[in-house]
Amino acid sequence: MFAIDGCKLPSNASKEQSGTKADFEKKAAKMETAISGILKRHRENDLAKTDKEIIAKEEKYIKTLRKRVKKIREWLSENDEKIGKAGKPIKSNITDNESAKMKTSKGVIQCYDGVTAVDGKHQVIVYAEAFGQAQEHDLLKPMVEGVRDNFESICNKEDVFKDAKLLADSGFHTEQNMKMLFSEEIDAYVADNLFRKRDPRFADAERYKKRHRRNLFTPKDFTFPEDLSHCICPAGKRLYRSGGNAVSKGGFRSVRFKGPKSAYVHCKLRSQCLRHPERTEIRQVAYFIGRTEKGKNTFTGRMKRKIDSAAGRALYAIRLAIGEPPFANIRSALRLDRFTIRGKRKVNVQWNLFCIVHNMKKIQRYGPGFA
Repeated sequence: MFAIDGCKLPSNASKEQSGTKADFEKKAAKMETAISGILKRHRENDLAKTDKEIIAKEEKYIKTLRKRVKKIREWLSENDEKIGKAGKPIKSNITDNESAKMKTSKGVIQCYDGVTAVDGKHQVIVYAEAFGQAQEHDLLKPMVEGVRDNFESICNKEDVFKDAKLLADSGFHTEQNMKMLFSEEIDAYVADNLFRKRDPRFADAERYKKRHRRNLFTPKDFTFPEDLSHCICPAGKRLYRSGGNAVSKGGFRSVRFKGPKSAYVHCKLRSQCLRHPERTEIRQVAYFIGRTEKGKNTFTGRMKRKIDSAAGRALYAIRLAIGEPPFANIRSALRLDRFTIRGKRKVNVQWNLFCIVHNMKKIQRYGPGFA
């Protein structure tokens, strides 16, 4: 059994140096404006014979600003815009452009994600790689391939996943990844974002959480006739069709409904129906055709049924005990609490070195008992 998990560690770069090319242009222009303003004030101060110490401090500040502007301008001329999966520009970093801003328990930090595949029996790291990607969606396939390659080079094993199970958390769950696992016949257990909510043991968990948002009506609270000519809202008012050709990311065609403005101005349930009742005039609802029926046949649906079974939940529960302790050892005992070098290639070497030390300590302490 192998557990794949990631540990986000700060990179040797400041998140203040992050942004798109447009952000950097704006930042450089702002500093150039500040320099011009200080120089103009200097000329006025020279005439008024202002204190020379103040002028000296401002000249030092001008020198610092010019260095920063030069650094930004040089970076802009030598680097291209980073483009995300949606085809839009994403944030680059002047200091280490291969690192990324990531959400962690300590807030948003500039970091790398050190991902490992850990053996379930001895907690030996069988493959590790550092990635400068904020999302883990695209990291499952390279990790699976890395584990395969390592075992092939060690013992010429054809495919280690023919005899092993694979565990991973919801960060790695996408329809494409589930398709890859099922098509390659890997016995995997990967949680989705709603896995805990479906667990009967967590049925009462919501009542202990602080609610920061109002309980708003969802499409489930609306009534849709079979011909989808209209729909009825919880207040008993009719919403009319406003379109039926939109397609969601999941490939489902949607029929949209919109309520008349007159029906919502004085509605008693307005605060429960609209997220922003002070500025939103009417309610709109989308009905996705075939979502329920088709969802049962997707690879995500197959994984949900697999992991929701008694055996699936029992196996997935082992994941934390396999994947997390090596991170605790590397961060606390070996004291790698941040990456000290820059660039993915160098950071990956540093991450692998610490993983090797983790494995060597395992052999040192427990190896003789298996010799």
